[in-house]
Amino acid sequence: MNKKNWLFLFLACAFTLTFNACKKSEDTDSTTDTGPTEWVKSTVFTGDPRSNAASFQIGETGYIVGGLLKNNTALKDAWSFSDAQWTSIAEFPGEARYSAVGFSVDGKGYVGLGHNGTDALSDFWEYDPSDDTWTELTETLPTNAARSGAVAFALNGHGYVGLGATANAKNLSDFYEFDPADGSWTPVPAQFKSKRVNAFAFVIGSKAYIGGGFDNSQYPDDFYSFDGENWKELNTINRNDDSYTYDVTRQSAAAFAIGDYGYVAVGNKGVALGTVWKYEPASDSWTNKHQVFQGSYRDGAVAFSIGGKGYVATGKNNTARYDDNWVFTPVR
Repeated sequence: MNKKNWLFLFLACAFTLTFNACKKSEDTDSTTDTGPTEWVKSTVFTGDPRSNAASFQIGETGYIVGGLLKNNTALKDAWSFSDAQWTSIAEFPGEARYSAVGFSVDGKGYVGLGHNGTDALSDFWEYDPSDDTWTELTETLPTNAARSGAVAFALNGHGYVGLGATANAKNLSDFYEFDPADGSWTPVPAQFKSKRVNAFAFVIGSKAYIGGGFDNSQYPDDFYSFDGENWKELNTINRNDDSYTYDVTRQSAAAFAIGDYGYVAVGNKGVALGTVWKYEPASDSWTNKHQVFQGSYRDGAVAFSIGGKGYVATGKNNTARYDDNWVFTPVR
């Protein structure tokens, strides 16, 4: 081979190596966070580090109830978070529990269900912040009441609770509506393609959005909106087509809404996750252009949406339990 050919071959190889290196660098850069900071630490949670607490929000105040310590002790203390301050409120009078649910309607909070370490629970309690008192509801969910890892939200002046798992780990797909006027529960017809525990939900405007969770070693990808009367199946949360590629499937995530968008952060899919996904109802699609969670990756955290910002606090990663509190400001 003459010198010209050797030189051509050398330059071609050098170009190929350079091109591949640039491409690899681009791939690396795509996972390197170089954008503006969106997650910063807020006021640390005053209570003991925990996971799987119940939470609800009344106005601009978030509430945490119960949870699970590192030594697997269930809790019944309760806290409020407002103006960047944590305050101890009246202790939850029911059994200590974790993986319970909470929601708020008409200025009052509601906490119920969950697990006490031995059995799934079915009771529900109302919290009145005006006099810092708890009152047990006289009615529970009509059927399959006792469960943990359910999902709950408030919509159009009513509360909604469903999904979860029984004490013997039987996953559920039923849903119920709570009427605060008389404290009654009414079954809500739903057609989920998968039963599930530890799903996520958020509310944007007059609709709730429900998805994620875990069922029989699978992470369901069906996703729904609900307007208080009708369910609508939306695009799956694990999508790979000509328009979008993403996978939001996970359980025990932290979910909240800011403005016209929903956010799902952290969670677990075999390992604790730190990714942050943004849902846009107008296009029924997800993007992950936001900064990843800056604390230890975790699941079983609580989330609030206060003052146009998202808050994620407590949670766990394997045996570790957390008391840190992070605030998310969407600027990307």
